[in-house]
Amino acid sequence: MSQSLLIFLFFFQIVLIYLLSRWVINKLFHFLRIFISDDHLVFSLVSLLFFPGTIVHEVAHFFAATVLFLRVRSISIFPKWEGREIKLGSVLYEKKDFVRGLLVGIAPIFAGLLFFWFVAVFNLFPSKSIVLNIVFLYLIFAVSSMMFSSKRDLVDLIYIFPFLVFLYGFIYIFDLKLDYLIRNEALRETILNFIKQVNIYLLISITINVLLLIIFLLLKKLIKRKTSAL
Repeated sequence: MSQSLLIFLFFFQIVLIYLLSRWVINKLFHFLRIFISDDHLVFSLVSLLFFPGTIVHEVAHFFAATVLFLRVRSISIFPKWEGREIKLGSVLYEKKDFVRGLLVGIAPIFAGLLFFWFVAVFNLFPSKSIVLNIVFLYLIFAVSSMMFSSKRDLVDLIYIFPFLVFLYGFIYIFDLKLDYLIRNEALRETILNFIKQVNIYLLISITINVLLLIIFLLLKKLIKRKTSAL
């Protein structure tokens, strides 16, 4: 596989997981609502299902804020109700500028990718143990579903375009030579190897989400058929 195709597949799968995971969570909620009328209970069950992903998500925010010298006021990994919505977790930190705010906001994506890389490097999945395989399939699903930031996390995203324009202008005016990074063979191979390993687990996550959507669709048709037969 060519390098350009490998990189394209990497970003394409990330976008696809984002879309599929939102769809699966929505379908899961509506499916549970068929059997459970209490929204609080439904949301609690859904939040419990994705709890490992929530931990990775919030710890990523906390770690990024700490590394970027932003004081963290509080961190919560447990779901709580706010009005008619449930917040799976939260990290309150001191915001100083949009660049660091944006980096903290997208930190869960990098945390999720690093989790996949960790699993790959230590050959944790697949293994000879069926139980461990099930556990890691669940963790891959939960972490990948929760590695995308909320709208509140990405409030500084509106500044990214003018920032990139400014950065490009700065590099152009001062004639900064950055092409050595591209020509660095060791660095390029490290990045490509990382992408190659992570791509496998992104594909696994996509497969799990697609299978769940198919299952929800079949169960919905089965329930409708039984309901109409009564």
